Amino acid sequence: MRFSLVALLVAILVLPACGGGSMRESRLNPANWFGRSTSVETPTEPGTVRTADGRVEEVNPLIGERRQSKMIQSNRRVHRNSGSIFDRKKTEVYEGTRIDQVTDLDIERTSTGAIVRATGVSSRQGAFDVRLIALGDGKPVDGVLSYEFLALQPINTAVGPEHTRRIQVAQPLSNVQLEEVRTIRVIARHNTRQTSR
Repeated sequence: MRFSLVALLVAILVLPACGGGSMRESRLNPANWFGRSTSVETPTEPGTVRTADGRVEEVNPLIGERRQSKMIQSNRRVHRNSGSIFDRKKTEVYEGTRIDQVTDLDIERTSTGAIVRATGVSSRQGAFDVRLIALGDGKPVDGVLSYEFLALQPINTAVGPEHTRRIQVAQPLSNVQLEEVRTIRVIARHNTRQTSR
């Protein structure tokens, strides 16, 4: 009896240490469904911008990067009806621009699907109306569901330290939407982060 009790206590104390972690970090945990995100592109060179279709274009040196961001504002416009049957002609035009960079990407499982949660840094303070806009009408291409990380960003505010420019956004996905998705990608102005199953 003593031997089995000692063996049981040793197993209880040693086995968790052998795993190098806990169940929380295990691949068996549904919360770790997509894993950690990785950066998949290198930042663009100074004096260049990345357009909505992924091309890198030079900033006009006579205009400067500060004014150029104002010109690139119509990178991607999203039109949505207001929802009322009387206001069918009125549409909302969202003219957000890509934030400077994506610093973190997490996928959190829910009972009805998942929540895509992205954290990023804007180029200046005061970014608002932050959105994740799905590319390709929200349909995955070869198992990759891509989003643009957009915000309305004023150009006349202070730059400030990074923690004052940090912004977050979340987007829910249903189980039906996730059926064909193997990778989720979030695209910013200077980098892209993705996470895969």
